[in-house]
Amino acid sequence: MVKQVILEPGRTYQEFSLLPGYTKKDCTITDISLETVLDDLIHLRIPILSAAMTSVTGYDMALALGKEGGLGVLPARLSIEEQIGIVRKIKEYEMGFVEEPTTIRDNATIEEALRIVERQGHSKIPVVDKNNEFKGMFDYKYYIKTASATPADCVTKAMIPQDEMKKHTINCPGMLVGQAKCAMFERSANYLVVLDSEGRLEKLAFKKDEEKIKVASAISTHSDWQKRVEANIAEGVDLIVIDTSDAQNEFTEEVIRAYKQSRYKAPICAGNIVTYDGAMCLMKAGADIIKIGMSSGSICITKREKAVGRAPMTALMDADKARKDYFMKISERYVPIIMDGGITSAADMIIALTIADAVMLGGYLNGFHEAVGEKFDEHGQITNDEHAMREVATWGEGSKRAQNLDRYGHSTKTTFFPEGVEGTVPYKGRLKPGLIRDLTKIRAAMSNAGCYNLRQFRNEAVIELNSPYAGDIIGSAHSIKEKR
Repeated sequence: MVKQVILEPGRTYQEFSLLPGYTKKDCTITDISLETVLDDLIHLRIPILSAAMTSVTGYDMALALGKEGGLGVLPARLSIEEQIGIVRKIKEYEMGFVEEPTTIRDNATIEEALRIVERQGHSKIPVVDKNNEFKGMFDYKYYIKTASATPADCVTKAMIPQDEMKKHTINCPGMLVGQAKCAMFERSANYLVVLDSEGRLEKLAFKKDEEKIKVASAISTHSDWQKRVEANIAEGVDLIVIDTSDAQNEFTEEVIRAYKQSRYKAPICAGNIVTYDGAMCLMKAGADIIKIGMSSGSICITKREKAVGRAPMTALMDADKARKDYFMKISERYVPIIMDGGITSAADMIIALTIADAVMLGGYLNGFHEAVGEKFDEHGQITNDEHAMREVATWGEGSKRAQNLDRYGHSTKTTFFPEGVEGTVPYKGRLKPGLIRDLTKIRAAMSNAGCYNLRQFRNEAVIELNSPYAGDIIGSAHSIKEKR
């Protein structure tokens, strides 16, 4: 007889709505923090990790996401040498100047500035005259907070004028990076506009680029895991991630316990699991962070092939219940949760973040330029021309192309069968603009809920399950032919 039959249907993100709460005047989009704490040593500015997929995360993705305050996770299927080579390169990355910054003329409109923000993701755009003389700074956050001008107005009506930017401007032709760092520290400035002796714009420097970029590496539970860990720790990796399709097993427990006994500096995240018992198993073994998700990824066919998997929100809610019980009844240790799988939009992230401390993204990130997958033009030919790019290659770690045997519990190729597919996704351009747009949506939702930060959001957000009909009505436009 079967042990248990659960008749309550599994739930996914799109079935829920976030209900608004009371919003105070200072709880605006620009005032909301997306910082998340995964460990005492890992504070991220944004709650985003890249999936440990060979079609997604390599040096370019880890660097781009890390610069925005997220965390790239390097796949376990990379060789140890490849993995630590990327960690080393990330850790050696140094702040540099933006030597040819994107600017806007002082006779342009605010609308033109907003288009640059949307297209390139730059929140700060220097305003210059025809001789490149610096006139002020169009700062998107400043514009949102003080917006009294209309998009058709001249950009000078929405910029911070130069005479109010003494803290951020310096006349120093040929300034060196070290000098810029010192100047920002002395002025408590988060960026610096470097001008020549005639007041013309020369270059920009940003304090956030001075921060050491964080990066994580995935391991399997197979025999070389300790060698891989030690090589990564030696290079300064920030997080070790046990990446297996089903982590509720003795192998994972043994790796976690051995890792903790070795007292490595970096915390360890273990996953994936989708049940209360699975979450409790990893927490009791000593995992610092746990990761949730099975068969909900866009390229995953585990459920189709062997009937194993779970709807992502149901898995997340079950893991959260285990986390609360573990804290209250066993250890008083809070264990952060990363939700991995099935997240395709800002709306999905918002619902997941009512419970999870962070989200791991694969398919969402795969379409960006920085993803590893090959880029194709409209004729299906591989291209390096950004303007011609239309699609990006993607493949699951369990696909025929990747054949990540360790992740899916195969000891040899004789037992392998695909649990992932290979295909393409639409090309979405560079990461920064698209990510910033969706992070703005997350902040806007948190403002609706009256929450200033993610911790408050997890504690106070209210989500409601919709009927299928209600989901159709409130989930999209209806009874109208939309203008495209």
